[in-house]
Amino acid sequence: MPPEESAKPAQLETYEDYLREGWVLHASRKNEDVAEEYFRKAAVENPSSVDALYGLGLVLKAQDRRQEALQVFQKVVELLESNTVDDRVRAGMLRRLTLGHINQIRTGDWGLEKEIWKRADEPS
Repeated sequence: MPPEESAKPAQLETYEDYLREGWVLHASRKNEDVAEEYFRKAAVENPSSVDALYGLGLVLKAQDRRQEALQVFQKVVELLESNTVDDRVRAGMLRRLTLGHINQIRTGDWGLEKEIWKRADEPS
């Protein structure tokens, strides 16, 4: 692997830095191990960050670490259901995506038929 693909960005210091670089690495599929490290650091900086935890869950799922991914995705659902995200439409969308990943890991099917037709402002 060329050095530019494996090198970590210089001077990541904030939650936002770790979150941004975690998403960049995960999206590029260049280094899931470092993406995992960054999402974990972002989650330490902001333990109620559904973005950091959702990204971590995706990385763990991509690494076929299914039980760990399930635990992280379940934490995301708990945070979303405790109203940690002010934008209710965004929270509803993230909840459905997270439940889809949980279902897919458990059963091989997204199984979101009921969720898809539920309005974002309806209680879970």
